[in-house]
Amino acid sequence: MRYLDVTTDGAFKRVFGSSESKPILISFLNALLDNRGEHAIADLTIVDPWCRPSRA
Repeated sequence: MRYLDVTTDGAFKRVFGSSESKPILISFLNALLDNRGEHAIADLTIVDPWCRPSRA
C-alpha cells in the first residue's frame, strides 16, 4: 500500500482541502495547536485550495 506524504503541498491539499475532510482538518488543527474546551476550533471555512492567483 502506498501512502501520501502530507508534508507536501499537493498531498496536504488533497487530504485536507475538501468539505468532506473538514472534521478531520478541525481535529488535526486542534491536536496540533493543543486547543481544548472553549479554545478548540469548532468550525472553519475551506477556501478552494487549488485556486491560482490571476496574472495581470
